[in-house]
Amino acid sequence: MANEKILFGAALVLALLFFGFVIMQGGNAGGAGAGDASQHQIDESIPQTQQSGPQAPSADVQVVKVRASARGYDNPRPVVKAGVPVLFEFTADRSAGCCAQVIVDGFGVNLVSRNGQTVSATFTPPSAGEYKFHCGMNMCRGVLVAE
Repeated sequence: MANEKILFGAALVLALLFFGFVIMQGGNAGGAGAGDASQHQIDESIPQTQQSGPQAPSADVQVVKVRASARGYDNPRPVVKAGVPVLFEFTADRSAGCCAQVIVDGFGVNLVSRNGQTVSATFTPPSAGEYKFHCGMNMCRGVLVAE
């Protein structure tokens, strides 16, 4: 009988901890579908290339703005001119899950937006072509088109 009370107490404590975690995560810890990107975590071990906030672009810089949500990136195919610097400004909603990270292949760009923070990086596409960008889990994807 005493062992049953201890087990019941332990189960109750674990249930309370779980529900506390769900509340702290904004309700995203359960109930989402298997394909819902909001339940995935950002890999914190990846070093970030970022600046803390949006910059004022100079006249010879192209600005690309991308916002992430639980549905993915809102601007998945921005078009820029090759050979001209790009200021890539990235913002993510709290519901974005793993989409709160964006990696631009080939440029060493790895940005993470926390709590709606705008982060940015500047790089130059050297030639015309398509340059992929994606989250760390490759669930959210886009292509930067340089013409």
